[in-house]
Amino acid sequence: MSSYMRYAIMTVALAVALGALFDGFVLSRTPAQTEGQMNINPAQRTISVTLGNQTIRAVVAETDASRTEGLLRWNQITEDTGMLLDFAMEGKYAIHMQGMKFPIDAVWIDAKGVIKLIYDDIHPNSGQIYPSMFPCRYCLEIKSGFCKKYGIKIGQIVQFGIPKP
Repeated sequence: MSSYMRYAIMTVALAVALGALFDGFVLSRTPAQTEGQMNINPAQRTISVTLGNQTIRAVVAETDASRTEGLLRWNQITEDTGMLLDFAMEGKYAIHMQGMKFPIDAVWIDAKGVIKLIYDDIHPNSGQIYPSMFPCRYCLEIKSGFCKKYGIKIGQIVQFGIPKP
């Protein structure tokens, strides 16, 4: 087993353990997080993210705790919402799907906004990790099938903020 795979497995195990710790002791549901609703809390920072011709509103996860929790408390996701995991600097990172309630597409993006890797239709509780494989700063988690439906491809540029006309 390569040292990268050992590192990725240890990172996921740590993320799962921290998620369980935060779930039990720190995090509580807000009114926006009730069953059947999406969990975009007005207190959370959101950003417009444009992929191709489609713009979504993404909750920004920019702390270790918010990246670890990710979409775990969301009950659903729509084509116009998502989560942007911002790791603050480029590196090789990984995500997992343990505890998720729905499948997603995961789009790994470098600091220049270039899509480096796409995982299409990854399912909850697969037991697998989904590494960036390349140095990336962001992972955009969006509705499963979004990338295929809208022709999102590796090498395209993602625009953050208000889309230009």
